[in-house]
Amino acid sequence: MRKTHALTEAAIELALFAVLFLLALYAPVIGIVAALFLALPFMVFTMRNGLAPAVLLLAAALVISGLIGSLLSLPMALMFGTVGMAVGAMLSKQKNRYLVLLVGALVFLVNIVLDYIISIQFLHVDMIQDTLALVRESFDTAMNLMKGMGQAPPLEMKRQFEQGLKLIGYMVPTLFVIASFALAYATIIVSLPVMKRLKLPVGSWPPFRELTWPKTVLWVYVLVLLLSLFPFKEGSFAYIAVLNLSYVLQLAMIVQGFSFLYYAAYKKGIGKGVVAAGTVICLFLPFLLYLVAIFGIIDLGFDLRRRIL
Repeated sequence: MRKTHALTEAAIELALFAVLFLLALYAPVIGIVAALFLALPFMVFTMRNGLAPAVLLLAAALVISGLIGSLLSLPMALMFGTVGMAVGAMLSKQKNRYLVLLVGALVFLVNIVLDYIISIQFLHVDMIQDTLALVRESFDTAMNLMKGMGQAPPLEMKRQFEQGLKLIGYMVPTLFVIASFALAYATIIVSLPVMKRLKLPVGSWPPFRELTWPKTVLWVYVLVLLLSLFPFKEGSFAYIAVLNLSYVLQLAMIVQGFSFLYYAAYKKGIGKGVVAAGTVICLFLPFLLYLVAIFGIIDLGFDLRRRIL
């Protein structure tokens, strides 16, 4: 009886996935929203039936996605399917939602990196470099237009532009990490209300002010800062690795800093409106973000929030 129920539910979830996948591929605007729900059938099925049956559901979904689209659409189905299974498994164990977000982001990251490698090695398509080349071509066209109008383009502007493009090329891993967290957060946020309506135990988000990283993150950050003092050759693996790690860990310290400031505001009874306005101001003023990161470092190293009465 239970197997029959699982098969029936698998058929329903597979049909839902097929409709969402069809919209994601062929509907211009709705498809973007539909793509965010692609992981939902796998989340629900995994929470109700476990990981092993969900693997079979994923295999069937890959066949369906190949029939609806093509072999090139399989990575998309695999990505959202594996994320849905991972998030569903974590939620079924009633794990902290921030941990669920981290696991979802890691699964997204693995899929994005694998897709990028496959695209370069087998399809000979590098979307990042092609996009940068298109931006460079557009910039050169604008410079030629300025020359045609009798205006000499500033050399400093061109030099800064080239440096910026080169930096973006080096920062691809960091961009992948940010994209993974953004996709994981959006996927979880849109799926939770549906799962609540289905009476699944999804828990709730702990207050952001309670979020704190393990102290190991701080020591890794200090180590990366020390490594950044070494004159690595620009463009080398060590240079790119240290550069990306320093940016990712700095973002982690900024998150820690905001968490501390939210905690301090809560303890001092500061209104949520003031806190939200302060957050927006900090996001638009980079020098304030450095101060937030410093607060995060001090809080993580010396447990600063315990000193707030």
